Amino acid sequence: MAIWQYTLLIIPKAHFEDAYPSFMNQPVTKYRKETSFFWDQAIIDFKKIEAEINKLIPKADFCFSETLYFKSPKNVGDNDCSIYFKGDKIISFDLRVDLRSDDLKRILIGLINLCNESQFLLMNLRYEIIETEIDKILADIKKSNTLKFLTNPINFLESLK
Repeated sequence: MAIWQYTLLIIPKAHFEDAYPSFMNQPVTKYRKETSFFWDQAIIDFKKIEAEINKLIPKADFCFSETLYFKSPKNVGDNDCSIYFKGDKIISFDLRVDLRSDDLKRILIGLINLCNESQFLLMNLRYEIIETEIDKILADIKKSNTLKFLTNPINFLESLK
């Protein structure tokens, strides 16, 4: 993840409240929490998700057997999406948008539509649920370290002391 990318974790609404305690009780690691708890009981139309994300960000040439990866062309920005799965179950789904990209609003609106149609929730890296509305996502971006760094890198770095 690049400092200019804002990350959203995508999780199913179904069984969210049942899975949230297990999610939050994970041991602290150097990376983010695993989201597989949310996907355990989810029934997903995998091909539909793949097609919808491909409309927003083209599918990359280097996908693997248990990973779908989508990546914007370099001239468009550094937007990408990863979907990790085991068998027919998603275990992690996230999208990173380049805050410098002219394509930002189009990608976010497409993501909102996908989430609303597929009954998904959005979660930021502080593990807060973000409503699937453009104004709510933009408000969260304004609070993000990504935007703090892009707008004033010196102040951001000094705040880490």
